[in-house]
Amino acid sequence: VGSLQPISEIVKIANEFKIPVHSDAVQSFGKVPFSFAKLGLTAATLSGHKIGGPLGIGILILKRGLEITPILHGGGQERDIRSGTLNAPAIVSFAAAAKTAAETLETRIDYVSKLRIKLISEIGKVIPDITVNGATEKSSLPGIVNITFPGTESDALLLLLDAQGIASSTGSACSAGVPQPSHVLMSMGLSAKEAKSSLRFSISATNNDSDIEYLVSVIGEVVTRARAAQVKK
Repeated sequence: VGSLQPISEIVKIANEFKIPVHSDAVQSFGKVPFSFAKLGLTAATLSGHKIGGPLGIGILILKRGLEITPILHGGGQERDIRSGTLNAPAIVSFAAAAKTAAETLETRIDYVSKLRIKLISEIGKVIPDITVNGATEKSSLPGIVNITFPGTESDALLLLLDAQGIASSTGSACSAGVPQPSHVLMSMGLSAKEAKSSLRFSISATNNDSDIEYLVSVIGEVVTRARAAQVKK
């Protein structure tokens, strides 16, 4: 749903009990300021494709002095943790994408945040009974919006929007295809029915006002059809 977690506070509590903390920072890296040292993490993982880099390349950041069991044995590449020939083109491409992401971070945060605000506001005008799930604007990633559309099923919304050339999702990519309602939404207090009526929209700096306006122009009819399908059931 895009909510930013209080990682530093979690790390402080974990440190009291000498518990190492790993953060999957794939979604936040390049979207909001990220400092491994300031967060105090033991380990973190990042991914190239989330910031415009190539698929199949990631980064594992480890605290100095941390001993870790190798997952592959052989030539001893990558500090003996993952042996095998290095994918030099992907590594260089990821580095270039990360450099660009860092240099344009503040500009992109401002730009994407405005698109997010517009999306929520304009959809709310067309469908007043929506609920936006997650933290407030200042505590959320700028490019993720999770919305509950009462009286619908997200799978129907997904297909109807796809027919209009609009990509959305019922959850994170790593849980795609799972028929159960989102455990994240349910842990936030939503019922199974509400969770199954929710969709996630992702926005990036490659989107523009026209994209938001197009979504708004079709969402009313899409929701009406999805609700009608529920009534027929």
